[in-house]
Amino acid sequence: MSNYSDGHIESRKSLIELAKSANHTLLSTGGLAIKAGGSALVKAATACRAFVNGTLVSISANTDMAALAGTITADLFNVYVFSVDSAGTLYTQMGTEGAALGDIVFPVVPADRAVIGFIIVNPTGTGNFVGGTTALDDATVVPNAVYVNTPYPFNPSLSLAAA
Repeated sequence: MSNYSDGHIESRKSLIELAKSANHTLLSTGGLAIKAGGSALVKAATACRAFVNGTLVSISANTDMAALAGTITADLFNVYVFSVDSAGTLYTQMGTEGAALGDIVFPVVPADRAVIGFIIVNPTGTGNFVGGTTALDDATVVPNAVYVNTPYPFNPSLSLAAA
């Protein structure tokens, strides 16, 4: 009987965490894009709103996301996740790189933030991608940046997968 109830308790905890994440959500897309040609920054090209911990937060059009930090090794994949808290503070977190897209490990996003979106970077040119230094459209490193907007509850840290 203990194993049965233990499984239900863990499932219930996962469902509660998933429900909490719905209280931290982007309500409209920020239209993530490169700030400008030759830039190492990502911006929210359009104004967007988020609901974070009971507070409505507004992000103005053309707002720079927090700077990218960390190095992605040439020919590997990685992700930078952008989020906002109830005070409107923007955050950027880097995941763990992998040899293939499916090998990326997303960073743990604190439960009290709404995810704005993320970019996937896969440098296939010469050299590594250095966050905050390498331009997102660099012709030598060739970052192959893909911008993904998440206008729905999205927290890669949460999972309902069986343990």
